Amino acid sequence: MNKRHPIVRVEALTKTYTTAAGSFDVLRGVNLELRAGEMVAIMGPSGCGKSSLMHILGLLAPASTGRYTIMERDMFGLSEDQQAAFRREYLGFILQSCNLFEHSSVSENLEYPLIYSRVPAAKRRGIIEEALGRVGLTHRIDYPANRLSGGEQQRVAIARALVNHPKVLLGDEPTGQLDKSTSEMVMAYFKHIVQEHDTTMLIVTHDPQVARKCTRAYTMQDGLLVQLAKES
Repeated sequence: MNKRHPIVRVEALTKTYTTAAGSFDVLRGVNLELRAGEMVAIMGPSGCGKSSLMHILGLLAPASTGRYTIMERDMFGLSEDQQAAFRREYLGFILQSCNLFEHSSVSENLEYPLIYSRVPAAKRRGIIEEALGRVGLTHRIDYPANRLSGGEQQRVAIARALVNHPKVLLGDEPTGQLDKSTSEMVMAYFKHIVQEHDTTMLIVTHDPQVARKCTRAYTMQDGLLVQLAKES
């Protein structure tokens, strides 16, 4: 696909929640285009709708109205099973909670997505070693996941999300548990992956330093995305 053509396109996306107290709009008509090789950040205070948008883009929650396409394929036109299959093949997730299998080793945590993608067993170890090397954790490859520090667990989660080279990568505070030097290393890794594999990455973050390393940055205001000026 031509890099100039959007990989991800969101048009007039809305999300309304209904509670006992009434209905309220979290997203009020979001428009967004993401191209191959871009790393885009969304900032904003808690409760502004960032997570709702991320869940919709990750096919983890429905929108109320609007249109959402990836590689020109209508995401809302897919059945639940088709969405699940698409999510496994093309999307990668890095969430605030690492969601590692605590009673498995680091290598086993990275091997599960490779198994689902039917990568031959003989190739998996090399792929896992490469992914862990990118986040500086090759020496932990056979270590129990439940004995890792919080920062190490987050780095394993990052390596796991990237092990299959997803077409679209969604990160919810992916560097939130990392110290400054490790955060910079991981952001450099993201940039390399995005450019090397024509990946599209969207990052929700509270960290202005992370946003500054992205191609573009937005803030969520009143349920809409507002692009921030690029610092010179």
